[in-house]
Amino acid sequence: MNSIKQGTLILLIALSQLVLAPSVFALDDPVDRIDEIQFSEAQLAQVLAPIALYPDSLLTHILIASTYPLEVVQANRWRNKYQALEAEAAVKRAEDKGWDPSILALLAFPTVLEKLSDDLDWTQKLGDAFLQDEARVLASIQTLRQQADNANTFDDMDNMKVTKVNQQIIIEPVQKEIVYVPVYDTRVVYGHWRWYNYPPVYWVYPPRYPVHYPSHYSSRFYWHSGIHISFNYYFSAFHWHKRHIVVTHHHSANRYRSHKRIVTSSGAQRWNHKPAHRRGVAYRSTSVKQRYHSHRPSTLQTKQLRSVERHGNSAKPKHYSTAQVKQSREQRFSQKLAKAQHSNINNSQHKSVKQGAKESRQQRNNNHQRDMRHQPDKSHQQYKSTQRERSQQQYKSTQREKIQQPERSKQKSKNTQQSRQRASDQKKDYRQQQAKSQQRSQSAQARSPQRSQPSRTKQRDH
Repeated sequence: MNSIKQGTLILLIALSQLVLAPSVFALDDPVDRIDEIQFSEAQLAQVLAPIALYPDSLLTHILIASTYPLEVVQANRWRNKYQALEAEAAVKRAEDKGWDPSILALLAFPTVLEKLSDDLDWTQKLGDAFLQDEARVLASIQTLRQQADNANTFDDMDNMKVTKVNQQIIIEPVQKEIVYVPVYDTRVVYGHWRWYNYPPVYWVYPPRYPVHYPSHYSSRFYWHSGIHISFNYYFSAFHWHKRHIVVTHHHSANRYRSHKRIVTSSGAQRWNHKPAHRRGVAYRSTSVKQRYHSHRPSTLQTKQLRSVERHGNSAKPKHYSTAQVKQSREQRFSQKLAKAQHSNINNSQHKSVKQGAKESRQQRNNNHQRDMRHQPDKSHQQYKSTQRERSQQQYKSTQREKIQQPERSKQKSKNTQQSRQRASDQKKDYRQQQAKSQQRSQSAQARSPQRSQPSRTKQRDH
C-alpha cells in the first residue's frame, strides 16, 4: 500500500508540473513578461500639478473626460467651429452628439477643453492613471493641495473658497453659480518640489483668452472669465473619505448643489467608466483592458510586440516591474554618489596642488625680500646720489634763468621802443603826404579860373 501511495504521489507531482509548465514558460515570452506597471508618486504629482488646485466640481469633469480622449478632441474641434456661442447655448446645441455628460459640461470652458485636446499625451496619461487606480489619483491631489497649503498659496485665492473637512482640502467657488478657472505657475505655488527628476507640467495659455489679473501683485493666481452655470453641471463630486467620484443623473443639474448633497443624494452612485465613449482607443495596461472587456491589445503590449518584431525574442522588455525600477534607481543613485565622491577627491587634490603652488610662490617672495635686506646700503646710496644729481641740475637751471632774465627784459624794452618809433615815423609820413595832396589840389583850383577868362572873351567877339 505504501508503494502505491508513493507512486500516486509522484504521478500527481508530475501532472502538476505539466499543468503549470505552460504558465511558467509563458513568462519567458517577452510579450507576457509585461507586469502591471503602476504610476509612481512622482509621475502622478507631475501630471496632476496643473489641475490639482482647480475647484472640485470642474476637476471631477476633467478626470472623467480624460478617460475619453477621442471625444475630447471631437468636442474641442466642434467648439472652435462655434466660438461665438455662449456657454449655455453651446452645451444645449451639442446634446445630440452622443458625448459623455462631462465632455458636454467642459464645452462651457474652452480654455480647459483646448488644453486637454492639444496636450493629448498628458490627457491620456491622466486618464490611464485614473482608470488604473482612482484612489491613488485622489490621494495625490490631496497631497499636492496640502503642499500648496504649507506654502501659504491659498492666502492669495480670491475667487475660490478653501475649507478643510476631516483633514481633506475642498475647493469651491465663492459665488455658488459662477466658476472661475485659475491660472497659476506650478513651479511656484507648491513651494519646494520634492521630485526634481519629474518637474511639474506647466501650461502657457494663448493670448486670445482673457486673463484677469489680481489687484495686488503678490498674488499667485490669475483668473479666466467667470462662467455662469445655467446648464447641466452639478452632477459629480468627490467622496474624499472613500477616494472615488460619485455621480448622479446629469439632467436637471443646472443649479448649485454642494458636494455633500451630491454624495448623499438618493440616486448617487460611484462613477463607472463607459467603454462605449472610449470609441476604440486602447487601454494602457492588460488589467484595465480585461476589466472593461476590451479585445484590443493594450498600449504596453503593442509596444512590446513591436520591439519583439524588430529585435526578436531576445529583445528585453521595454517596461519593467516595480522592483526592477527601484533597483535601477538605486543603481543610478549609487553611481551618482560615487561620481560625487570622485569629484570631491579630485577637488581636494586640485586644492592641495593649488595650496602647494601658493606656498612655493610665497617662499620665493620671502627669499627675494631676504636677499634685498642684505643689500640695503647700495640701494640707499644710489638713491641719494640720484637725488643729489637732480637737485644740482635744478639749481643750475634756476641760476641760468636768473642771469638770463634781466637781459631778456632789456631786449624786450628795446624792441618795444623801436616799434613805437617806427609807428610815430609812419604817422609823420602819412601826415606829410596828406598836406602835399591838399596843396596840389588848392593850386589846381587857383589856375582853373585864369584859363576860363580868355575863352569867354573869344565867345563874345564871335
